[in-house]
Amino acid sequence: MRYCIFGLGMLVLAGCATQSPPAQPPIVVEGEVVARGQAPFAELVLETAARNYYLLVFEREADRQAVAAEAPLWLRVEGTPYLDRWQGLPYTHLRVHRWERLR
Repeated sequence: MRYCIFGLGMLVLAGCATQSPPAQPPIVVEGEVVARGQAPFAELVLETAARNYYLLVFEREADRQAVAAEAPLWLRVEGTPYLDRWQGLPYTHLRVHRWERLR
């Protein structure tokens, strides 16, 4: 009986253990950056020509403020994509490493 309970406990622990998703390689995307959402919860979102959307997460707050002040604008962004939630829904985020203005 003890072994049965121990075995069930181990199964529960093994089932609850999760691995973190594999790290994604950096990508480069181009598109229009606009502010979406209501202040103070507005976020900067990049939309590509293929209608892919990325919520931009800047490593430096100064970069975020510079882009937000000029939005809407066209950017080329290099960053690492990851899935997170925004406004209660899964949304692709892009941790921005580098960016440059287009046009």
